[in-house]
Amino acid sequence: MLYVDYMRRQGEYGLWDVLVGGFYLLQYKLNIIDMESAMDKAAQSHKGMREERLGQICERWFEEEVVHYLYPEARELIESHRASGDELCLLSATSVYLTRPLSRHFGIENYFCNLPLAADGVLTGEMRKPLCYGRAKLDYARQFASAKGIRLEDSFYYSDSITDLEALAGFGHPVAVNPDRFLRREAKARGWKILDFEPPAWLKSRRRPRDVITLKVL
Repeated sequence: MLYVDYMRRQGEYGLWDVLVGGFYLLQYKLNIIDMESAMDKAAQSHKGMREERLGQICERWFEEEVVHYLYPEARELIESHRASGDELCLLSATSVYLTRPLSRHFGIENYFCNLPLAADGVLTGEMRKPLCYGRAKLDYARQFASAKGIRLEDSFYYSDSITDLEALAGFGHPVAVNPDRFLRREAKARGWKILDFEPPAWLKSRRRPRDVITLKVL
């Protein structure tokens, strides 16, 4: 909902978009979402928009809002793997317009995510398939491992969502990070490691930094 709220305050989304976003978020949290249908509808909402413009909006959204929600422990964990010489890769169900600035922020060159299709720089309202979600994430991970000559049995996978259960189970070192209640239950039952990161100080106090609430108008 962070993106939906941002777009509403930018004047890009109306009340109906907020309600629809909330509906899909609830389905996602309950692990009953039809992700392909949800992503197709999201892609249709941007049909006809210049790809460059959507990219610029999301870059600004990331810098003005998303970056403040990132856990300091996440960077520490990433840096510990980097120091060990591990290959780093992001597997995300979000679109390339969020995954790209996120990977850049953490200095991770490799990523798999969802890609809205475009023709001559204009979004077509379609998504690349298969989506990077659920079981397909494990397929993308295997593709990456094969290209890099590494074994998933020796690798770590971090997630907070039950939707990544199959991907987690396919790795030798699955780790649940701030997991939702469904994943926490599964992780405990399977004896997986669970990490609980502390939210940023401003989030615990519910007081946003000035540059989060002072948003520019398109």
